[in-house]
Amino acid sequence: MALAKGYPFAAPPGSYLFAAGETRPIAEAGFAARRPVLAHGSNRAPEQLGRKFGHLDGEDAAVPVTRAWLRDYDVVYAAHITRYGAVSSTLQHAPGCEAALAVTWLTEVQLQRMHETEGAGNYAYGRLASVTVTLEAGPTERLDEAALYLGRHGCLAIEGAAVGLAAVPSRNRRHRALHQEEVQAWLRDRHRPDQGLDEMILRHVAEPEERRRLAESLQAEALAPETPHFQGFS
Repeated sequence: MALAKGYPFAAPPGSYLFAAGETRPIAEAGFAARRPVLAHGSNRAPEQLGRKFGHLDGEDAAVPVTRAWLRDYDVVYAAHITRYGAVSSTLQHAPGCEAALAVTWLTEVQLQRMHETEGAGNYAYGRLASVTVTLEAGPTERLDEAALYLGRHGCLAIEGAAVGLAAVPSRNRRHRALHQEEVQAWLRDRHRPDQGLDEMILRHVAEPEERRRLAESLQAEALAPETPHFQGFS
């Protein structure tokens, strides 16, 4: 329940180094032989990095995370329910908007682990090319492209519009933004009015078929993804 309601999980307001299960100053980080990968959802949070990389050793157990701003995009809810019951995030083109996200700097071992955890069926791995990503720390002040995982199922639509993640700051956001529990409450009211909120969430975790049926309903109403700068990796 904490995972489902807590997504995208708490993250420091600035850049940091995740190492040995704790956050450290970004000045201690090394960036050599690491690939920049945008994190728009839970991958920007220390507790999620711990779940994914906490079992690794050496440099593969440490992840530099630099705060960044992505121009002309926003972080919005995806038409997808995770195995732990949360409504996940994706990116949507939003001219004039700037989304606060993170750049995780991954080793090859970490990248392979990230591929495993993101799941080929729900996210496409590729890159945003010809964009502006302004970094607040790290080996460069700006990236013109970066790898990322993009939701395959479109954007959650409420009253025909995308919905931003209230937990993720954004400048010039013109659509509504909701917290995870607010989105869950909307799901319950629209799709499971006979269930309590916690009951609905627990059923989605315990019963994959129930979760799949809800996801199909969301995807039937979803907004098509608008990511003109995205190029999938073959």
